[in-house]
Amino acid sequence: MASLFDKAKKSAPVKAAAKDTKTVIKITDPSFFGKVEKLQQLQDRMKSDKAKADMFADEIKDLGKEEWAKLYESTGKNPETVMLEQENENGDNSHVMFMVTDKYITINADRAEELQETYGAEIVEEKTVFSFDNEMIEKYGEILSRMIEECDEIAEKDREKIIKATTAYSVAKGTIDEFKKYGDVSEMIEMVKPVVALKNVEVIKG
Repeated sequence: MASLFDKAKKSAPVKAAAKDTKTVIKITDPSFFGKVEKLQQLQDRMKSDKAKADMFADEIKDLGKEEWAKLYESTGKNPETVMLEQENENGDNSHVMFMVTDKYITINADRAEELQETYGAEIVEEKTVFSFDNEMIEKYGEILSRMIEECDEIAEKDREKIIKATTAYSVAKGTIDEFKKYGDVSEMIEMVKPVVALKNVEVIKG
């Protein structure tokens, strides 16, 4: 009788092998060459423009974090989403929506430990995902499919290898609302690195 693992393996879709060569189609339309050339130029320009846009976005984010932190310090609470704006001498108004979210970059075990030592255990969330080790499934698939707990057919040395545990660490949800509790807001932004985003970038002519 086939085990559950054998059945699952048989029902899994099979990936097609990648071909080494591609079939070439010769295009006779005389406009084709020019369109490909123009597309390449535009794509190259887009890459260059994106690099410049990312640079300006980073600079605006740095300014935004600085002012956002000042507002947080003065009010004692999370300002959430704010509008950054400035008017020039011609009366034109530039503004951008600035968001400091309750999402954080991924951290490793060492960084999690550092944050907990500095700010307390509650600042880090720990999540462990358990999965089967494929080598052990190949070896004991039929036995495991029968769901026999502590089966003596499984070698003692292999029992602890069957289940794999992967632990991920992240800054706890809601930490952004507690920055004042932990200390200086600007310092907390750098320490826990909440995800910062810009939206609705616009200049309105006066």
